Amino acid sequence: MTLTALVVVVLAVTAALVYNRVAWRPRQASGRTSDDGLSIAGIIGPLATLSVLLLVFVLVQTYASWSAGGEAETAEATATLLLFREADLVKDARTRNRLRAEVVCYATSVIRQEWPAMHDRRVSSVPTYWGARIREAGVRLTRTNAEKNAGENLVARDGERASARQERLAQARPTVPGALFLLMVLAVAVTLGIFGVVTAGSVGRGVHLVVVVASGVVLAATLALIRDLDQPYSGALRRTPSQTEFIRAQIAPEVRGALPCDDDGMPIRAPHFRASTSALR
Repeated sequence: MTLTALVVVVLAVTAALVYNRVAWRPRQASGRTSDDGLSIAGIIGPLATLSVLLLVFVLVQTYASWSAGGEAETAEATATLLLFREADLVKDARTRNRLRAEVVCYATSVIRQEWPAMHDRRVSSVPTYWGARIREAGVRLTRTNAEKNAGENLVARDGERASARQERLAQARPTVPGALFLLMVLAVAVTLGIFGVVTAGSVGRGVHLVVVVASGVVLAATLALIRDLDQPYSGALRRTPSQTEFIRAQIAPEVRGALPCDDDGMPIRAPHFRASTSALR
């Protein structure tokens, strides 16, 4: 879609400049067309203003989504760290270490499984699996007298983690509908077309060329930036799981023994589990 938008803008600029040189200016010189040109600014002005305002509004919206994606990842990483620390309150050493290991596996699966899935606007079932395991362990602890408080704290922290994850996934969904992006492309193309064709006779060819091309570059770059920001996990400015990687590097060495997952976060002792991805809607 971004390439299509750039092609449309280039074609609009090219066609307008060619028409201006081949038809408009010769007709001005012969007196068959008004020499006023851009004194038709009363017509062009509103359209240009609409195009710019539309681009600015959508750019702000997509930047907010892109920024929120980073904030959500930070919140999720922080909740994961706190969840790991809450396991310290569990008195039973075996249960405590198992919970810690599962939290590490959760962080690993976010990095290795879900982040690549979000590149294609999909969600992985592997972090969901580890999140369910952690919550089930916390719920079981709440039903015991000795570990009730620890279980309640674990469940609360897990809720924060799950909420942050949902926010992160929400930012992977497109915020700019296809129809709106098409409208922006058309508005830019028409605006550049008018700029390229309708010129006052007093405007030099060189100045006109520079102004139209520069406007086309700026508007096309804005369209490309909007499209890129609307893909926070796959565009040129894509987010990386840096905070989650940082937290995992902190907590992984504290786990005793082998992890119940491989280096990609996949469960080792879950023969009936099948990893899958599903489209984000």
